[in-house]
Amino acid sequence: MARPVHHHAFINPENHQVWPVLAKNDPVALINDRGWRLSGRVETLSNDRQCLWILLDAGMGRQLIHHQDGFVLENTAH
Repeated sequence: MARPVHHHAFINPENHQVWPVLAKNDPVALINDRGWRLSGRVETLSNDRQCLWILLDAGMGRQLIHHQDGFVLENTAH
C-alpha cells in the first residue's frame, strides 16, 4: 500500500499557514497523524522549507524531516 502524500505538511495548527522560517536553535515540536512526536531544536531549515534537521531532545541524535513526511508544527517558543 502506498503511503499518502501530505502536500502541506509544514502547517501551523493555530493559523493554518505554511510553517514560518525557523532560526537555528529554535525549540520545535512536531507531530504526525499517527501520534509520533518529535521535539528538539532546529539545526537547519532548507531555503525552500522542504527539509528540516532537528537536534532531538535527550541526546537522541538528529532527525531529517521532509515536508511530505506528514508532520505538523505542534508549537514553538516564538
